[in-house]
Amino acid sequence: MGVDVARFIAVFGMFCIHFGVPFAGGWPEVVVAQFFSGRSTALFTFLAGVSLALMTGRTTPPTGQALRDAKRRVAVRAVVLLVLGLALAKATEATGFLLTVIIPFYGLYFLLAVPFLRLRARGLIIAAAVSAAIGPQLSFVLRGWIAADTPLSALVSLVNSVDPGHLIAHEGLFDLLLLGFYPAASYLPLVLAGLAVGRLDLKSLRVRLRIGLIGLALSLVGYQASFLLMPAGPPSPVEGTIPVGHPEWLLAANAHSGTTFELLGAGGIALLVLSICLELSDRTGRWLAPLAKAGSMALTLYAAHALALAWQITTGGWPLSGVPENLAHLASLGPALPMDDPNLPWFPRDGHQPEGMVALINTFMPEVFLVATFAFTYGWRHFFRRGPLEALVSDIVRWTTTSRNPQRTTS
Repeated sequence: MGVDVARFIAVFGMFCIHFGVPFAGGWPEVVVAQFFSGRSTALFTFLAGVSLALMTGRTTPPTGQALRDAKRRVAVRAVVLLVLGLALAKATEATGFLLTVIIPFYGLYFLLAVPFLRLRARGLIIAAAVSAAIGPQLSFVLRGWIAADTPLSALVSLVNSVDPGHLIAHEGLFDLLLLGFYPAASYLPLVLAGLAVGRLDLKSLRVRLRIGLIGLALSLVGYQASFLLMPAGPPSPVEGTIPVGHPEWLLAANAHSGTTFELLGAGGIALLVLSICLELSDRTGRWLAPLAKAGSMALTLYAAHALALAWQITTGGWPLSGVPENLAHLASLGPALPMDDPNLPWFPRDGHQPEGMVALINTFMPEVFLVATFAFTYGWRHFFRRGPLEALVSDIVRWTTTSRNPQRTTS
């Protein structure tokens, strides 16, 4: 239940970033949005690793045939998430640069985590630490080679020309691994850290306290070290993967930068959030049940919010809710919108804004979507055990991995 509550917090953070903060305005809204920027993604990714541990033996890593079965189930789940994510990315093209669907990246995270399923917590912690120290720097170097006229650049062009993911939604193998907004080369350490934490006894108060304190320490070290080490000069990008040509920006800890320091800072907060959610769920479980039910349907809610955002943009109602002023201005340009940017959201070119009920929904979208979330998840869970997309993924995994041996059951 505590993990589901943490999942809801991660998804709620994404709601706040894309729709605005419900029932808030002014500086409280700014503070909440700034807190969730990047950190909700890190929490979402970290919890993916925790989920992997819960699906594959919890505190005891599988061995023998159980390990082979677990690897097959996780690999199939990864492929399903890749396909589902690509479909969602294509369906939400209208969002442009305002939303990068993370689900295909999730699929690659799961696939890359398969070799680590046999490890215990200590080995996973070492793997997470090493990959956090090396991954972002290696990603930076490789992206530099790709940007230059090198054999790697030619290889990427060749693969992209036949890669279905790249051709369909610009989320092919190299996009997911290195070039996209949430590249696995940078974010896999969070998945491994979550897998390590999931191998611990999360029912233990001592373990929860230790997780929380370590998370707090890592967060302070990551953000403070970045603040002290960043050289004076041009500021680093507001958010997004560090561009090649600026190695000094690898010292930044900005949202979605994917640097070692951001992984430490945002990953530490993810640890702290999980420890608090685990303890609060035990002490006040009944009061947190609505959050847990919503969190258990995180995949469904993520897809729903992505589709709702695309609808807002195409109807011209997105700037009516609490979005940043500069982006609201861009959305209102109408005929003055630049025509040569393929990544620009599909704001109405005639500059019109919706009226009537559509305008009302858009104006109060943060509140409308939050209330609808709780109403839908409560009603759905009253009749069904899993959310729609969660059940679809689980059923496909079960059908695929049990076809050869109908007598074997999976959890």
